[in-house]
Amino acid sequence: MSGGDGWTNTEDGGGLSVAATPALARAAILITALVIQGAAFAPAGAVGEEAPPADAEIRGLQVENAPHDLFVSFNLTGAFTREIREQIESGLPVTFNHYVEIVNRRAAWFDSTVVRKAISATVTYDTLTRQYRLNRSVNGEMIDTVVSDKQADMERFMASVDRLRMCDPLELAGDRSLYLRVKSRVQKRFVFFFIPWDFETSWARVRLNVGEPPSSPRR
Repeated sequence: MSGGDGWTNTEDGGGLSVAATPALARAAILITALVIQGAAFAPAGAVGEEAPPADAEIRGLQVENAPHDLFVSFNLTGAFTREIREQIESGLPVTFNHYVEIVNRRAAWFDSTVVRKAISATVTYDTLTRQYRLNRSVNGEMIDTVVSDKQADMERFMASVDRLRMCDPLELAGDRSLYLRVKSRVQKRFVFFFIPWDFETSWARVRLNVGEPPSSPRR
């Protein structure tokens, strides 16, 4: 049954359900318009990945080849922009994701990833106690939790990876052309609370010689 007020009703065994109303239609149009407007006026890259700050990059990439352990260390520099610092100080959580991969280069075909580690470091600032609560996980497994009131400690925890074990070098033996690469992604905030706004660095790479000292890193 359709009335002149715009309501469209259906009856089924005496029950009454609302199929559509002018108010619901107007609300849907308003929400759609807000999302479109937010995407249009947000800074470049707000929907999806944004170009990283000019000085955000991976530095100090080092590989340590021990008898039964392959370790990697590196630093993310230039990531603590004014906006990120403000977000941290407001008490909102900020996460830095670091991705480390050992890749086999194959001629005339796609490179294949042999080992992959994903490190997530999250900071939440307690505005009452003025302390930073820090958590770090590797491939989803929590490995470290720290509380500090020092900004320098927080930044070091978030941006530095020290002697992350990748694998046993013996697992990489064979006639393969291997290299290790690292990049970082910073989750800054959400537009309208559900559209992620991130930026990420370029890959930093270093060639691997299993059983020999690694070459100098290149970017």
